[in-house]
Amino acid sequence: MEQSIIELQPRLTKHFAKLVDNKKLAHAYLFSGPRGTGKNKLAHWVAQAVFCKQKQNGYPCLKCNECRRIAQNNQPDVVEIKPEGNSIKVDQIRYLKAEFVKSGVESNRKLFIIQNAEKMTISAANSLLKFLEEPSGDVTAFLLTDSVNQILPTIISRCQLVELSSLTLKKLVATLETKGIGADKANLLAHLTNSQKEARELDGDEDFNKLLANVWEWFNQVLRNDWRAFVGVQTKLMPYATDKTSQDRLLQLIVLLTRDILLLKYGKNEDVAFIMYSKELNEKNLKIPENGAIRAVEAVLSTKQQRAVNVSFQSILEALTLNLCSWYQA
Repeated sequence: MEQSIIELQPRLTKHFAKLVDNKKLAHAYLFSGPRGTGKNKLAHWVAQAVFCKQKQNGYPCLKCNECRRIAQNNQPDVVEIKPEGNSIKVDQIRYLKAEFVKSGVESNRKLFIIQNAEKMTISAANSLLKFLEEPSGDVTAFLLTDSVNQILPTIISRCQLVELSSLTLKKLVATLETKGIGADKANLLAHLTNSQKEARELDGDEDFNKLLANVWEWFNQVLRNDWRAFVGVQTKLMPYATDKTSQDRLLQLIVLLTRDILLLKYGKNEDVAFIMYSKELNEKNLKIPENGAIRAVEAVLSTKQQRAVNVSFQSILEALTLNLCSWYQA
């Protein structure tokens, strides 16, 4: 069962339940936080709290007809928009503003949820400003974003900013274990993402699990200065790095491996991501010079700049392989 928003954000649900109970909701909120922190869940939960006929102390029952309709996106007074393609366009905001000025279909209340608000075009964001400056009627808007720094300052200044915190790594690991994921795998997934949903998707992703095995084989060869690591870039890694998302994931795994070597060198065994290979990493770590371990992490992190100037991804990995082989040798 997916973790409830009360479990995920107990402090914020308590806060908003009190606001609903006292009828003190503001006219606009900006929910900011990484993926997996429950921004969308919280916005819909507050909507349920507003319209629920059986709420207690501001907490929605989640079972009544109104709660179910909102969960199913079937309540006409709760309007949601999200990007069409790569952006939220001005016509979508104009539609939203037209809805703002209408009376509620079934009540005097209206709530609006804008997903990925950072993807509003400049014209769309400017179009939204007038409502935020001069709200009309009994209306509350929720803007949701993973990247608050991409939101216009004028938008931010007219909303109440609510920052949603992630689960701590230990709590996420424990939660994933309750879903049937082994402790070592749960630990690695929690280092890759703070989203329980994404972690579970990765756990069941056959391509990700093959990539994981191949990355470890490649890295083990790098640590041994085995020339097959260079060949493995094309045969073992590139088949699972066909787009930007999969390439980012591959580099993320390599960052964690080089980071683990450095952590072990400083005795930070409890912070290692690849716990399942900690014995092998410890054995190799004894022979690796400290300066080489530091340069390895810096080299992986620098691949972001190389990708920005359109160096081919395979060329980046091949150069990285040669450098790591060199730096990891005593």
